[in-house]
Amino acid sequence: MGLFDRLMGRDLPERKDARRIYRHLMAQARTPAFYGQGGIADDFDGRIDMIALHLTIIMERLRSEGEDGALLNQALFDEMKDDFEVALREEGISDTGVKRRIKPMIGHFYDRLKTYTDALKTENPQKTLADSFVIATENENPSTFALKLADYSLDWLKDLRTLSMKQITDGRIFFPEL
Repeated sequence: MGLFDRLMGRDLPERKDARRIYRHLMAQARTPAFYGQGGIADDFDGRIDMIALHLTIIMERLRSEGEDGALLNQALFDEMKDDFEVALREEGISDTGVKRRIKPMIGHFYDRLKTYTDALKTENPQKTLADSFVIATENENPSTFALKLADYSLDWLKDLRTLSMKQITDGRIFFPEL
């Protein structure tokens, strides 16, 4: 179900939940503390990196929820894709231009999702995540910021694992300090 279905008044419960969660994640991903000198680049790619990081963490948590988690994960992805499309349309991009530009955006998201998901499955996820942030921060070695961001990510995932599915879908998600 996409943007057209929402405009026509058709909305699935998981899309409503995803919308609430996505808005919460977007607000957090735009926190100024993530960006700037020594942090994530405050540009198009850097912002997608932060969205991807936050979606990766919540999606990782939702994988343990079976079919309900899978439905919500798909709805979160759909919400992100719709958000990207709306942003492009607000820039005055035509339908054909949106199709052409959305593909690399989604590709970048999937690249980061895979990198972050794989990092979470390693023996040392803090170091592996920090190493993956080296690319995003354009530093040669994991900086203090990259290590803090890895700790933030792992602490948040640990906190999410203590929440019920209902708490998550209600948007009772709290983020650790960076």
